[in-house]
Amino acid sequence: MSKLVPKGIWVNYKKELSDRIYKYFDEFNRESIIYHWTYKLDEICVDESAI
Repeated sequence: MSKLVPKGIWVNYKKELSDRIYKYFDEFNRESIIYHWTYKLDEICVDESAI
């Protein structure tokens, strides 16, 4: 995610910076992305994962 955020943000106040960061998070989280784990799912042993 850090590569998506612009590196050169110019702001006049710390409050403005925090507002812009929270605005970015709000835009990023607007639509949830459901992740489906598929990597070696059939190799997972249920007994070992309960530890």
